[in-house]
Amino acid sequence: MTTDSLNFDASELPFIHSFKGVTSMAKLEVLYNSECPICDREIKHYKKISNSDISYVPISPASLNSWGLSENQAAKKLHARLGGKKIVGVDAFVEIWAKLPYYWILATFVKLPPVKFLADNMYSIFLAPMLFSLHKFRQKRASKKEE
Repeated sequence: MTTDSLNFDASELPFIHSFKGVTSMAKLEVLYNSECPICDREIKHYKKISNSDISYVPISPASLNSWGLSENQAAKKLHARLGGKKIVGVDAFVEIWAKLPYYWILATFVKLPPVKFLADNMYSIFLAPMLFSLHKFRQKRASKKEE
């Protein structure tokens, strides 16, 4: 066996391990509602503390087409994509947090089954619908102002 056969490009590996857990070498893409003040503020915070392994994509006709989502589907919950795999809701937050300084601790905590169960239900039943309702209200108010 030659040493040439052992040479490889680490970027070809789907995952690497770090002492803080598994981190993907693929870039995490996050689709978010920039028209939602709460969502936009949170993403701006994440942008400030994240490095280049997360791409933040605001909802637009082009991004909706790329993600295969309607505007309502995209605005209802946070969406992320990692290596072609779509991740939605709390799972998307966990993927983001796992890549952020200090937030990896929160990601590890939220992955615990009882915490994950509560977080999923709280987000799906209360938080996401509330934010989506506020989004629709803002859109309706803006359309009335245009008339």
